[in-house]
Amino acid sequence: MNLPIDPSENHATPQELIQTLPSKAARRRVLQAADIPLDVDDRSFADTLDELSQVELRRAASQLRFAGDRTVYYYQVDGLRQVSTDRATGQIGDVDSSGAYGSEVQTAIRDHDRIYVICNVPDTGSQTQLTISKETRPTTVATFKPRTQLLAVRASDEGTADATIQAVLNDLGLDDATRISFLDTGFRGRFEDACIDGYSTIRLRNTNPRDTSREIEVRSKDPEAGNVADVRTDAIVKDLLRRGDTELNTATGLVTVPTDLSSKEQGEPLNPRVTIGFPDGRVAFEQFVPEQILIGFDDLVRDSL
Repeated sequence: MNLPIDPSENHATPQELIQTLPSKAARRRVLQAADIPLDVDDRSFADTLDELSQVELRRAASQLRFAGDRTVYYYQVDGLRQVSTDRATGQIGDVDSSGAYGSEVQTAIRDHDRIYVICNVPDTGSQTQLTISKETRPTTVATFKPRTQLLAVRASDEGTADATIQAVLNDLGLDDATRISFLDTGFRGRFEDACIDGYSTIRLRNTNPRDTSREIEVRSKDPEAGNVADVRTDAIVKDLLRRGDTELNTATGLVTVPTDLSSKEQGEPLNPRVTIGFPDGRVAFEQFVPEQILIGFDDLVRDSL
């Protein structure tokens, strides 16, 4: 099953959506987030799932229909603060956002006190193929909290994310959006203080044109450890980060998101592993996370701006 799911095209039941999640750990996280105390290891799990009420099933489905192995691109959008919930859900679809072969807004849904705009976008955002079909336009999701300026786009790559933004701006009658850079000094400091437990791997760009090396990579001795040995504490790394001829490119580490979700393996709060693309405003989750985690992370980014 590909996630996010286009609700205008997918008619699977909540039970089917839960059962087709990629792992037991993913099912456990979704049910935890939905506050449903089911044991996914129990042999009768499928039968017990069928006994849940429709309210419980809808609650669980809302934790996974837009979530998944997601890469999120963040944008600040001029005028988004003025977009109310009623305007967003009422105006979507009134304007043709696609042209003949371009990005297309399918629908807008209100859930979790947010707006989710579901789009079909040409792969990598390209519109050069005259024979483009719906099958070559993957589903993307743009989501925001009304009366705020941050818009998060869940898409596979930069071009597809930018094409999604353009379709959303057209439909909402907005003019401009700026992709966030995690390199911005003040923002980066606030963001890392708010949620970064540590980086197990960092990659820096060498910006000195006279050097032959273009990238520097630093890894902790045990990058898969549950508690990350933060490479930023290393004296050599500190020096590299202070230099004027190096620039953070990407970093992989653990984040703390304020939720009640826990990891069965460690019996501790769930700390997702993410990879951050600093120049391009990108955060990729390295494991399945439910909607509660994605919402909490979006809030951390917004509050750090």
